[in-house]
Amino acid sequence: MGKKIDVDGWTINDILEAYIENELYVDQRYQRKLVWSLEDKVLFIDSLINKFPIPNIMMVEYEGSENKLTYGIIDGLQRVNAIISFMLGEFPVKVCGKAGYFNINAAPGTFDLLQEGKIVQKKPVLEKQICTDFRGYKLPIISTSHDTATIDEIFKRLNSTGTKLSKHDLRQAGALNKFSQLVREISSTVRGGKTLFDIVSLETMPKISLSNRGLDYGINIENVFWRKHGILTEDLLRKSRDEEIVATLLGAFLLDRPIAVISVAVLDNLYDNNTEDGKIANDKLDKCYDNVKTLFIQVFNEIDAICDETNRVISDILFADDRKKTEIFMLFFKTMLQVYFECKAIGNYKEFVDALVNSKKSILDKLEEKNTTDYLKEKYTVKFISDIISSYLVDTDSPSALVNDVIGRLNLASIETKYTEYKVGLTNFNCPAKYKHMEGKVNFKNISQIAKVASAMTNTVRNPNNLGMIIIGVADNEEHYKQWEQHFGMSAYKYNSHRVVGIDAEANIHYKSIDNMLAAYRERIDKEPISIELKENLKDYEIITIQKRTVMVITITTESGQEYDGKKYIREGSDLKEICL
Repeated sequence: MGKKIDVDGWTINDILEAYIENELYVDQRYQRKLVWSLEDKVLFIDSLINKFPIPNIMMVEYEGSENKLTYGIIDGLQRVNAIISFMLGEFPVKVCGKAGYFNINAAPGTFDLLQEGKIVQKKPVLEKQICTDFRGYKLPIISTSHDTATIDEIFKRLNSTGTKLSKHDLRQAGALNKFSQLVREISSTVRGGKTLFDIVSLETMPKISLSNRGLDYGINIENVFWRKHGILTEDLLRKSRDEEIVATLLGAFLLDRPIAVISVAVLDNLYDNNTEDGKIANDKLDKCYDNVKTLFIQVFNEIDAICDETNRVISDILFADDRKKTEIFMLFFKTMLQVYFECKAIGNYKEFVDALVNSKKSILDKLEEKNTTDYLKEKYTVKFISDIISSYLVDTDSPSALVNDVIGRLNLASIETKYTEYKVGLTNFNCPAKYKHMEGKVNFKNISQIAKVASAMTNTVRNPNNLGMIIIGVADNEEHYKQWEQHFGMSAYKYNSHRVVGIDAEANIHYKSIDNMLAAYRERIDKEPISIELKENLKDYEIITIQKRTVMVITITTESGQEYDGKKYIREGSDLKEICL
């Protein structure tokens, strides 16, 4: 089949209907997360209301199930999202000096959502005719069949003039080699928006995007590693400077070169397998992709943990002032990378941090020594930081494949719960007064939920890389963590929105040992209304250690077709849906 490129017009109502029918998707290889501010969205909607011309929106056609077409947004994500969010009542606009929200009655799609209770009409309301005219506006849409070379060329040309993407966004957009893929994976993990697949629904995008001024998206930008630690400004983070730093660090590691020589040209080469640098890096990743990913994410997590446990942020620990902030961070990261590459770790966080704080002025001085080349400055600075670190190192074991799998899931965005269920523990604690007699005993509801979820996971479409997993000893939200913290008076290790609390505290306090707690768990599983095969699967757990905390892991391997109490369920996100037998 030949290449197909059509230039067509969709009405705004067509966009809305496609969104409601879940036909709009986003290819994250081309599109950043949602970055427009509220002001940007309002200005764009004003342009549409006034019928001003707008740039083309590019989509690629995919043939879905039952020959149904779906559309991937290649260019124009911010514009399409602005349209949808305005029509769903997320913000008002001014028309003739009067502010108002979209009139839900002006479009059949929004009216149906109103009737279903999925949206509400906010006030004041714009005149119905204004909203009717708005939904009839024709958008210039470029649609093409799924041909990667054509899509890449169109995308680059669309972004060669006018408002340009950052150099790194253009470098990263559409890149398909292992280096570019790993940069995306590490960067999105650190931001907290890592998903299992590059192509996600438009509805999902706000949940994995950074919050913005006036727009409360899924990831609070001030809690993101780069902002929390004072390394990057909000503007630089939105311009993908974090990804460029990751690419630089990764390039230096794979090419075994100083960070100082990873120039713009070298970065460009790393994204191109036809160059010598690109070939070297991608040949290495062919052999050790997962190991490198695990190592990099481990170092980011460990830096976060060191800071959390000492109530510090990187800017307090490493930066004497605003000079050379990113350079200092990269050199510190490079040094820590070597530590964990050699299967070592920091033993005493507090003493280690105190030593760095006392040396931060000296670190800056090393990096700013006069009459010294960038390469030598880097060499001396890394040596200086290494000498500080060496006093606090302890030996560690290489993590098992299962530990890496669990950590990988912990690092996924909070929406990625289809194949993973988290439980803070197995025990009743912080019970209300009338249920105090249940304190410290096995939580029957928890066990029943585990069994029901396990049955649903067997019936959910899966592949060998996405087996269902139930992880006990992890708080999946702040409320559960606070309850646990209040009861046991202990802290936890944090991965994105998850807290690894472990089962040690509840086992020792309420059961005298982990073995006793697991015996109580097995006894209760035997009473659940599930098949013998599934009972045996649930009792075939593994015990692992993550950051000195014991975690219980159940991998669901039972064949599909499992029922719970005579009913059959599937997993939809973190929810269970009953299906007809």
